[in-house]
Amino acid sequence: MTKLSIFFLLLLYASTPTSAQKNVDHKYAEFNFWIGEWDVYKHGTDTIVGKSKIEAIIDDKVIKETYRSTTSKYYGTSLNKYNSRTDQWEQFWVDNSGLTLHIQGNIENGAMVLQNEINTDKSTSLANKISWQKNPDNTVRQTWQQSTDKGKTWKTVFDGDYKPITTD
Repeated sequence: MTKLSIFFLLLLYASTPTSAQKNVDHKYAEFNFWIGEWDVYKHGTDTIVGKSKIEAIIDDKVIKETYRSTTSKYYGTSLNKYNSRTDQWEQFWVDNSGLTLHIQGNIENGAMVLQNEINTDKSTSLANKISWQKNPDNTVRQTWQQSTDKGKTWKTVFDGDYKPITTD
């Protein structure tokens, strides 16, 4: 067999999904409940605070969010994907305030929960925990909490209800 033939056989083998790869395909769909176009309301109110478009991209392996506030000039975007090597979901968020956030996690009690901890200096840290819960009425509640005491106490910095935009 020539070196070129061996190369093509190895290439074919490397590009063929293994049973392990096939077994994680369902993981890529765990966050699909968030896909859609949404009006975002302050939780429990009729006060709209933003608009969000969530779409599946890159062969449905990545979820892209585009968020825009309706009350300020704030906007941002995130990329979300399941990482089969770490068996975790990851989000990378950037916005026009300069915030960059990288959080990781999985489904916990029916909600997607992603978090991180950042050491801000030698004596303090900041932990972020964001959860997305699909509700029976096809809305999604997103809650973002932060902790400065290694998760002993949490302060809610955002609590929103994502309601599907309807075209009447």
